[in-house]
Amino acid sequence: MRLAIYGAVSTTLACWVVFSAFTQRVNYYAACVHLAKSNVCMMILLNMGLYIAIIIGKAMQAIFFGPLRAIEVEHLYERSWYAISETCLAMTIFRDEFNLHFVVLFTTLLFLKIFHWLCQDRVEFMEQAPAHRLTFHLRMLHLMSVLFIVDYYLASTGILSIWEHGPSMMIMFGFEYTIMFLTLLSIIGKYILNVIDWQSEEPWEGKSMYVFYIDLVVDFLKLVTYVTFFVIICIYYQLPLHIVRDVYVTFRSFIQKCRDLYRYRRATRNMDQLYPNATVEDLSGTNDSTCIICREDMHANPPDITSSPPQQPPQQDGPHHNYDQPKKLPCGHIFHFHCLRSWLERQQTCPTW
Repeated sequence: MRLAIYGAVSTTLACWVVFSAFTQRVNYYAACVHLAKSNVCMMILLNMGLYIAIIIGKAMQAIFFGPLRAIEVEHLYERSWYAISETCLAMTIFRDEFNLHFVVLFTTLLFLKIFHWLCQDRVEFMEQAPAHRLTFHLRMLHLMSVLFIVDYYLASTGILSIWEHGPSMMIMFGFEYTIMFLTLLSIIGKYILNVIDWQSEEPWEGKSMYVFYIDLVVDFLKLVTYVTFFVIICIYYQLPLHIVRDVYVTFRSFIQKCRDLYRYRRATRNMDQLYPNATVEDLSGTNDSTCIICREDMHANPPDITSSPPQQPPQQDGPHHNYDQPKKLPCGHIFHFHCLRSWLERQQTCPTW
């Protein structure tokens, strides 16, 4: 209802200023000059353009997403306010170049960011509800294809403009479109992994590590992009305060992922030798023989089997490895081998801590 009222008022005002300009001026050229020179007329026409953009966005939402979930709407409001405030800070750097072209580029940027956020939320939703209809995948494939082409074109156009004409406001937009392109590559990679996991008959144990590597590589590329943009702006303009937080957050995220990768490799190296198999006595001595990660019962091999040394060291990822074998940590807690390994991909501490 509010959108309908806003649209009716915007359309009425736009029609009124255009009708007045053409009735009070002798020809078409004079009417266009009057509309372009009048600040009031330009504000009304820009507001009408914003309403048209909202209508187009609503139509594209219905085509590619359908009804939005409550969490997606909440994320849109939170991210939109942050993106607008961040761009307003960036405008202080390029205030001498603020014009109609800047407004159109900013509106296009925010428009595309919204669809990237929704696409990211939908791919994350696939992990919670992996069974989706064919229409869902057709929508996602078409949306990601369109965003890929648009992001690549706008990012390359912005970078080419800077290369040919020197530093300008296109630095900010070329940088933003490059960040969105890298984000889209991460979304596409995670979508492919979700589809592979959905089609596999058994749970894909190594999926989380592939997701981790995708995030690690994308964080590195984003960090390089942020630092490059930061240096260029500092050289040709002034300190870009609006991206200091993004540079810090991306750098901290990348360093944390590198630390997690090192700890995971150290924790999962020779897991058979590092963590002994739990015996029947170990499980019977505990209050609960249920693995708290997967919530399934654990069953150990008989003592005469577990106590005898194997002829050859078992391979961690060998085809005959018993992934349901309970493993005992130094702290005394017991978990399934595959559950412990999947947990160590996310955290390098005991799950009970």
